[in-house]
Amino acid sequence: LREECGVSGWTLLQFLGDAVLVPAGAPHQVQSLTGTISVEQRFLSLENAAHLRDHSTHPQLRAQLDGMIFSAVREAVGVLRGCK
Repeated sequence: LREECGVSGWTLLQFLGDAVLVPAGAPHQVQSLTGTISVEQRFLSLENAAHLRDHSTHPQLRAQLDGMIFSAVREAVGVLRGCK
């Protein structure tokens, strides 16, 4: 990738208790040196969810995104009501 696109990688040695944040859209790979348990959390912003929903033709995905957007809006309205 360095020769073709000018992209170079980093090596990170992670120890017990360390957490690593990989920014959205950043390509990455993992090589485990010992047996490990991986805990992963994915995040989808409301802006991206709305964009994805608008361009999706899959009914189940659209319904899931509608639910996510509705829940976030309902929560935001509740917070705003509490800020009187």
